[in-house]
Amino acid sequence: MRKRTKRKTAAILTVSLAMGLLSGCGKVDKAYIVEQSREETREELVFFSSTAKGNEVREGGIMHSMQMAMDEFERTHPDIQVSYKSYTPKDSKEKSYDDVVRDRVRNEMGDDLYIMNPDVAYEMYREGYLADLSDLEAVQSLTDEALSQCTVDGKVISVPMTMLCYGLFVNQDLLEQYGLELPKTKKEFLHCCEVLKKNGVMPMAANRWWMETFVLTQGLASLYMEDGRDEKIAALNSGETPISQYMRPGFEFLQEMIDQGYFDVDFARDAEAGDEKDQFLNQEVAFVVHYDTAIQDQVYGTHEFNMAFIGFPTDEYGQINLFNAAQRICINNKTKHLDMAKEFAEQMVSKEVTADLLKNSGGFPPRKDVIYDRPEILSIAYENAEAGRSMPGSNPEINLEQWGNTCLMVQELYKGRSVDEIMAEFDALQNEYLKTE
Repeated sequence: MRKRTKRKTAAILTVSLAMGLLSGCGKVDKAYIVEQSREETREELVFFSSTAKGNEVREGGIMHSMQMAMDEFERTHPDIQVSYKSYTPKDSKEKSYDDVVRDRVRNEMGDDLYIMNPDVAYEMYREGYLADLSDLEAVQSLTDEALSQCTVDGKVISVPMTMLCYGLFVNQDLLEQYGLELPKTKKEFLHCCEVLKKNGVMPMAANRWWMETFVLTQGLASLYMEDGRDEKIAALNSGETPISQYMRPGFEFLQEMIDQGYFDVDFARDAEAGDEKDQFLNQEVAFVVHYDTAIQDQVYGTHEFNMAFIGFPTDEYGQINLFNAAQRICINNKTKHLDMAKEFAEQMVSKEVTADLLKNSGGFPPRKDVIYDRPEILSIAYENAEAGRSMPGSNPEINLEQWGNTCLMVQELYKGRSVDEIMAEFDALQNEYLKTE
């Protein structure tokens, strides 16, 4: 369905953006494309992004910041109109936002800027479609973590509006009811799950997208927590080390959780990101994966129990939080308005817009020069990050993209494929990439 309107208010139709979708895997409902009508007398800059269901406070904050950026850009560029276009898939049978972006880029459908998920951005860069944004002033203010996730071959292929921190939300009351404490290790986490299950409580709720966080932390943590990182990455990129050597422990851990019945795999197989919300708020489960800004009212902010946000427990390194550069703005290198598009990108990731986004939506800043409040409920995540117990969800230094590929492989595990089969497929992907180098 297409719908047109004139942009006269602070809200763009009823469209809003969800961070979870823009930082990794995640799909949403109500397939449609929304387009703002343009004024023929003004130059047009086309910005293509996504929309998502639910989470009104979170999305409203994002839209407030994006609208703030667009209004300021048009105020200082009165001869230019930003045309906002967006797509939302109805369900898993519809084309995903990622696939629609790929189609629009490859078919040269006239978009100047996009918000892309990391795996799509890396893919489009490899195919030669993305402009190098290294010369943006905002790049100089990015944190090392944000910049490293957006840099490929020395080129900055995207600039993020925020950083998302993934971890476990925990119902502490349920744990305490059965004499349990917040788990710091995998062993402690599995113990919590077993005690809860024996007492008739499903330990956690999952969806089809975010359980890769367990796989990545169990599998790749050693790459970031131990010495020799550069050498290990070089061995992966040369094929000397098969990717399965890192991924197997994570998939075996997830398989153990499935075998023990620690989450409802039948529900998770078809659940979209966020579908598990009611189970958590109704205190039917003790653990759920989400990103940090779910502390907002419309997600978990209305909880009626003591809640904590922790990292993913590992036996070797303790809790580890995953960080993803999110709301990544990319520029089509075939645009006829490259300078204009870069100016708009500067506005979207400016200090003022970043501060507004953090104020309205929370989270971690991608910029070093933004002061922000630290909610007490996120204290453990801040401690983990400051102690070095954090890692990227996707690292472009590793040639084979991790987050998106692991997402899809987890879904294969849900379907009943064995860990051995999935590891063979992961290694085949790695070898396929090596052949193209």
